[in-house]
Amino acid sequence: MRGVFWAMVGLIGLASAAAAAGPVDSGSETPLDPSAVAGQAGPGSEAPLDQLIQQFNAGAPQHDGVQIDGWVERGPDGPAVVLAVVPRNGVKLVADPGITVTPTERPGIHWRGPLPQRKVEPGVHYFTPPAMVRLPFTASDDRPVELRVEYAYCVVDFQCFLGEETLSVATRAP
Repeated sequence: MRGVFWAMVGLIGLASAAAAAGPVDSGSETPLDPSAVAGQAGPGSEAPLDQLIQQFNAGAPQHDGVQIDGWVERGPDGPAVVLAVVPRNGVKLVADPGITVTPTERPGIHWRGPLPQRKVEPGVHYFTPPAMVRLPFTASDDRPVELRVEYAYCVVDFQCFLGEETLSVATRAP
């Protein structure tokens, strides 16, 4: 962030120098107004750093990131919460450290497996979408469960982020 700040300071300084130099001799061109570059109210006023950074990043592409869906499936071994972690718009899910799912403890539910539940694929860079995680459970009621899902994703190679989402899933299978 400091690099972005100093880049903006440098641009503002160049704009101020251009304005101070006066009109340019190339016909209809006029000097650059430093307040237009920095988004300032006028010469000498200062814009907060957040405004400068927002203006600098205004044209940055936005990514939808990762979508997480959850539901309950009933099989021969009993019910299980199934999570689908789906990357969007070219985003990739990192296979190691993978996906970690931590249910919020509550009375009336017993998770049949180690917690937190982790899905990791060592030796593989990215999951093949969608990445699926199953958490078998038994429940004495139909109240929903709350799960914290943690994952790593990359928008391009080597530009990766950590994501976390809390998801509520109904324990009653359709």
